[in-house]
Amino acid sequence: MPLMVTVHELQPGMRLSEAFRFRGRMMLPGGKVLGPPDIDILRRKYPDQTLKVGDPVLDSLAEFEDDSRERTVAHTTTQKIISCVTEFQENLGHQSDLGHLDFRSLRKNTHAAIEYLRANPVSAALIDRNAQTGGYLAQHAGNVFYLSLVLGAAVRDYVIRERQRQTAATNLSFAVAMDLLPLGVGAMLLDIGMHELQYIFEPGYVLTPADREKIRQHPHAGAAMLSGDLPPGVKTIVNLHHENYDGSGYPNGIKTLECHIFTRIVRICDAFDAGTAHKAYAQAKSPARVLWEMCAGTHKHCFDPVLTKVFSSLIQPFPIGAKLQLTDGRWGVVVRYNRQQPFCPALIIAFDAQGQRLAPDKIVGPLNVGDNNALRLAAYAGENLSFIYGTPLVEVPEDALLELAYA
Repeated sequence: MPLMVTVHELQPGMRLSEAFRFRGRMMLPGGKVLGPPDIDILRRKYPDQTLKVGDPVLDSLAEFEDDSRERTVAHTTTQKIISCVTEFQENLGHQSDLGHLDFRSLRKNTHAAIEYLRANPVSAALIDRNAQTGGYLAQHAGNVFYLSLVLGAAVRDYVIRERQRQTAATNLSFAVAMDLLPLGVGAMLLDIGMHELQYIFEPGYVLTPADREKIRQHPHAGAAMLSGDLPPGVKTIVNLHHENYDGSGYPNGIKTLECHIFTRIVRICDAFDAGTAHKAYAQAKSPARVLWEMCAGTHKHCFDPVLTKVFSSLIQPFPIGAKLQLTDGRWGVVVRYNRQQPFCPALIIAFDAQGQRLAPDKIVGPLNVGDNNALRLAAYAGENLSFIYGTPLVEVPEDALLELAYA
């Protein structure tokens, strides 16, 4: 499996194990042996990127989890939705009468993507932004759609219980309760009200107070654009996708405990993708930082705790092959995900405090971080990870997690 390294760690002679893509374009092919000119260009043009290089020594010492299937499913799904949303946005730009918007193509593409995910279930939701094409709003819709469908399938028993509780329909059938079409269409259309604000995503743009107010009102604007021939619940998802579990959201400030379960699912996926995406007016945060803030940090009150717990088992903040610095200075390489504790991946300790590879007989592992040992994470890709240990992960009552079925 590949070792993930920053462009500043590249050395002549390293071989790319996978193609390096940036904004959907292949910049360097997989298998290429890097020379000094390649490295100079990468450091100059892409200083914040990580690449995957082959490491036969580590491959001979540990079995790395193969997540290529999960990444393929994620890319295929998101690109289908990105293409669909891009086409819809183009038609929207030429539509003079919003009351006659044609949503049939969206429904058809949503159904096809749902069937694809049903036939290709995943246990981890892995998104590669560099491989995606399209503008920010289309990419965001594709990612939120994918994450929402994966999370929705993973909590099907909870979805059924919540829908029964909210509708008083104790005999609600599984087929009706788990019809994910409203969830998919709602996730795809969640930011339709941002269509007239696309200029804010232009490079160098600075938000004005008027922009911020329009952003706060975009859920209402989007819901008003939807027709009545969409699946029940779609308009609710679009209208309430920024409302929080504790009532601190916008634009209405209502508590989402009594909102449709699909609204709470989309809220989580929307927040995670938006927080980890680079925008002209806001710097992206790392997946580790955003996931921790949602599960245990400053924003945990915003989300359904049952859904957040399951979501954290699907999102992996540290990719396979990532080099993580430990608090004792040594470096470990992630070999397996930990789906119960995402911040405690299985790794092998393969580099010393100076970043030099340890001799084969000195390499330790695989072992889980924090699993009856003193191992703690210190940094990843230049980010200090001490925040992980500031607050324990949110605890969810056992009865709330009973019978949750994972995809």
